[in-house]
Amino acid sequence: MEELLYFFSTTQPRRPAVIRQVLLNKRTVSNLFWGLRYGILDWLATYPQLQREQFDAVIKTMLVKGWLIEEKQGLRLSLAGLNQSQAFEKKHYRITKPFLFSRLKTPLWHEVLQLLVQVVSETSYQNKQYYVVNSSMQARVIIKQWYQKYYCKNLGQQLGNQLLEFLKQMNSSDADLFMQLFSGHKVIAKTAEQLAYNSTYTGADIENLGRDLGSQLIDFLAKGTSIFKSLAQALLKQNLLAQSTLETYKLYQAGIPLARIGKMRNLKAGTVSEHLLEAAIFIPEFDFKRLLTPQDYVLFNKIFQGEIDNWRYEKIQQADPQSSFTKFRLYQIEQSKVELSR
Repeated sequence: MEELLYFFSTTQPRRPAVIRQVLLNKRTVSNLFWGLRYGILDWLATYPQLQREQFDAVIKTMLVKGWLIEEKQGLRLSLAGLNQSQAFEKKHYRITKPFLFSRLKTPLWHEVLQLLVQVVSETSYQNKQYYVVNSSMQARVIIKQWYQKYYCKNLGQQLGNQLLEFLKQMNSSDADLFMQLFSGHKVIAKTAEQLAYNSTYTGADIENLGRDLGSQLIDFLAKGTSIFKSLAQALLKQNLLAQSTLETYKLYQAGIPLARIGKMRNLKAGTVSEHLLEAAIFIPEFDFKRLLTPQDYVLFNKIFQGEIDNWRYEKIQQADPQSSFTKFRLYQIEQSKVELSR
């Protein structure tokens, strides 16, 4: 798990718990905010099976080896840690488009993709007697419904053309490894460990490769014009916001006052505020000035300068006890986005 070094910085102390929660897709407003500050929100949901005990053990080992340095605000990457991270990256596969994982319905999309390749391959040979790859009933229903609607005689050729078009963008050896992870007519998928035996990659590398290219393939099909478009689009989340947050945000966009939104949705004021903070993090066009008054900006600009990580709500309370934590955090989010856009 030396790849975890990538999520630490030589200049910014970071809390390991935040990194772990982001990788797991544990979406509290605090985790999302600090994920924004650390610049790692693109990695949401990339490691949904990450075990806390394993993670903590790896962090402890990195501290002992001197790759991480413990400071008051968190852990910082040492020069030795940076060198180790760079050396590790040269030898191992690293996910290239992590942002896709939080936009896809995992692990359902992976099961559907496996089924699609197998079913189309077997159908191309008019074979109806085969063992279906391990998959959930929900994934099988999705494929069955799509197949019944879109079946045609040259289905295999169409999928083959899409795969060739997609894979030509990839490193040829990576593309070859990726396709060996699928079952088809008289072809049994190889495991990551089996493929690693004759590869410079480890089994973990190949698992990451399969997840990375698989998510990219779904995205490729969803953006295309083939008959596989609707299937892929059904696997995409329509919004990065949690469903309850999205409902609150839609009411907010409609101009409904926050107190009214709380009553309409039977939510506490604090919950409504948390929903809007999450929306502020994810929505590019979020209107901060609707919640922050000109007077707020004057006060915040006067009090807060320098490193955003070091800003503390207590300073606002001393100057204006009536100013809420929500406004403070909104201002931090807005200024973080400004900082990242430079």
